[in-house]
Amino acid sequence: MNERFDDPRDDPLCFRSVDELAAGYRAGTFSPIEVTDAMYARIARINPRLVAYYELATPAAFAAARASEARHRARAALGALDGVPVSIKDHIDVAGMTSPRGLSLAGVARSTHDSPVTARLREAGAIILGKTTMPELSVIPVTHTRAFGITRNPCDTSRSPGGSSGGAAAAVAAGLCTLAIGSDGGGSIRLPAAFTGIAGHKPTLGRVPYYPGQTDRTVAGPLARSVRDCAHAMNAIARPDGRDWMELPPDGTDYVAATIGGTLAGLRIAWSPSYGYQHVDVQVARCVETAVARMANAGAQVTRIESICRDPFRAYMIQAGLRLRAARRSGDEPVAVASMLDFAAGITADDVQYLQDERNRLGADLLAVFASQDVLISPTAPIAAPAIGEFYPDGDTLGEANRNLIGFTCPVNLVHMPAISVDCGRTPAGLPVGVQIAGPKFSDARLLAVAHVIEAMQS
Repeated sequence: MNERFDDPRDDPLCFRSVDELAAGYRAGTFSPIEVTDAMYARIARINPRLVAYYELATPAAFAAARASEARHRARAALGALDGVPVSIKDHIDVAGMTSPRGLSLAGVARSTHDSPVTARLREAGAIILGKTTMPELSVIPVTHTRAFGITRNPCDTSRSPGGSSGGAAAAVAAGLCTLAIGSDGGGSIRLPAAFTGIAGHKPTLGRVPYYPGQTDRTVAGPLARSVRDCAHAMNAIARPDGRDWMELPPDGTDYVAATIGGTLAGLRIAWSPSYGYQHVDVQVARCVETAVARMANAGAQVTRIESICRDPFRAYMIQAGLRLRAARRSGDEPVAVASMLDFAAGITADDVQYLQDERNRLGADLLAVFASQDVLISPTAPIAAPAIGEFYPDGDTLGEANRNLIGFTCPVNLVHMPAISVDCGRTPAGLPVGVQIAGPKFSDARLLAVAHVIEAMQS
């Protein structure tokens, strides 16, 4: 039976926003301990069905809640995130917890340190509830693993929340945390956000320090039920750490302030329904087209561009495969995982040169768009959330070419640019549809501001 777990009326306290939690704590209406207790009670009821979390940090979370409550009583809160429950994706380290990368927990050591995002959230007083699921080695865009099972979509449990930050998105959408930290190397924050009807921001490479395991495409970023909550998270995590050699110097941006009083009037929007190579489901296309029409009615200057760039999927696969060449194989991997590992093993020097050439071409193509346009709008994904057991890596089961789940999302990863996905409507079956807003490097605040306005148009 299909079930839904995304209704705020079920447990209103678990669906409070960051601002609502902060106001409640200040007023003494409820406390961080009460909120943490409500979250864990909801996790106990719902997580066995969704499999959003694979490991909880219950004793440490309640200790953090008690400390937060004491600060609030003393009127010494550390900021907006003090007492806010958050989750952290599997492969992002939390001291004392495991990071198995979707694999078995057998023999996996517990992390001895916090990753940069974890450390910044602790410093802000956030309460880390646990670690969320991801697909094995993060190589497929849905969250199914042999170790932990199938992660399901709270909007419709017959559907996947996508991947690889599938557990993170499911936890947020189901009210099992207020904020989630995911990672995005080709769409792994934005796809799950689109499939579950929430917001997910992929920052400019280096804006949010990432350690260990830095790559030339993967970033950590927030998922939340609102763009403003994503902005609150960015204010905490987009701060220097010192362990990431690619991190950018702090620029003093207040991402929450950027979302206040925004307007689309005069904004130059490039609107591309297919990027020139994607095949988009008709129902998804209609939702996004309606959202674009609203943007135009709100004063945006919309320019339709049919072709943005050449399909970068092969280049993306080469870049993604390079980090998998040394992966240990068990011999019984799922077909999709084994296929990716086989591809990685066959990468040649010529492939690496092709990757470099295509990235240069792609960067030039996108910069040409942004020379005359402020943002680039497209669907986040060509379909709504796929059914459990199905996914479309580079062509769907109906034989329709170019319905690539990451076709809209992976280009910006290859050239270090930011993008955000925000909900823009529902299909006739009630499945969420996301619209992606992309921009040039360092335009994170603008993207959050635009997404905040688009989000408000849906309510």
